[in-house]
Amino acid sequence: MNLNSYDALNAFAKQLERNICGKNFHTKIVITPSSVNEKGVVIKISLLKTFIPNDVPAAKNSRTIRLRISVAGSAESMTGLKQAIEAIEALDKYFITPGLRLEAEDGTTLLPVGIPNSRITQVISQENSFIDSPDSTAVQDIQDDRFIIITFPTGGN
Repeated sequence: MNLNSYDALNAFAKQLERNICGKNFHTKIVITPSSVNEKGVVIKISLLKTFIPNDVPAAKNSRTIRLRISVAGSAESMTGLKQAIEAIEALDKYFITPGLRLEAEDGTTLLPVGIPNSRITQVISQENSFIDSPDSTAVQDIQDDRFIIITFPTGGN
């Protein structure tokens, strides 16, 4: 499978859509930049950097992308707060999966398959995720950030 950074970004967004779900919430996953501006909580994926790792000689056939995933929005009710917490917990649970790798659609069956020699790791921001809104005592702003590093083979290009 021959991927570039844009393909990997989109494959990862689809992978999250397939795997991040809860009984009481369905959170929209948005790749930024996007014109989506809806009420409630969304999961935003932002590309921060793309580069060829140079730590090992074989790395010339791979690429790394660094992403920010934010559970972002505002909780205007206890239901909104609950949905935000469930989205954050679903991400936490997913990213501790052992051997997590990038998945992309197989060209023949269109089913997602794990890409050999790819890996996904995360770093969680230590900043608070829930902040009282300065404009209202009835609203709480949510900004839970984590940084995802995905390394994937490029096919030698």
